[in-house]
Amino acid sequence: MSRTAPLEAAQAAQLITALRHGDALDEAAETLGVDLPAVWAAARTDVRLMIALAGRDPDAAEERARIARAEYLKLLALGVPRGRAELIMGEGDPSGWRTDPAYAQACDAVAAAAAPYGYIRQLRLTPQRVARFLVTLRREGRDGSVKAAAAAVGVSPAAVYQRRRRDPEFARAMDRARAQAGDRTPRDAAEYSQ
Repeated sequence: MSRTAPLEAAQAAQLITALRHGDALDEAAETLGVDLPAVWAAARTDVRLMIALAGRDPDAAEERARIARAEYLKLLALGVPRGRAELIMGEGDPSGWRTDPAYAQACDAVAAAAAPYGYIRQLRLTPQRVARFLVTLRREGRDGSVKAAAAAVGVSPAAVYQRRRRDPEFARAMDRARAQAGDRTPRDAAEYSQ
């Protein structure tokens, strides 16, 4: 094969199309003039190519869910706390996937393996952080959540809820901040009842 340079985006797209149509990898790569080491190197960062190399259609709906699960596991493997990983993932609730026992077990195993390398600074809810948390909770309005406000100031939602249970003044301040933020979304209402 004549090409040893990295796989270009257009070549990767052509390779994915060929694989989706059932072409053999070596033949498709040869037709495109790329060598297999370039394909392997590109697959490290090209999720669609990874899936095509696994023999599946990267554009199928079930693959999008599989990609999201893999991204969540990657965040856990990098030591990102679950709450922050869920915020980073955005839409949906990755922890909701834990109803699948095999996936729940994978999440637990990855988080446990990453624990020695994970987020080690446990930040306390100092008076300054409490003030910033309440401002953030108030400012976020309808779209805000305790989880997001806690992450913004660097504490866990569990720390917020523990403080809320043991500190009536903090609980009242939280209630005021939420009231000032306006109507809550259903997601927040469920979260707030914790």
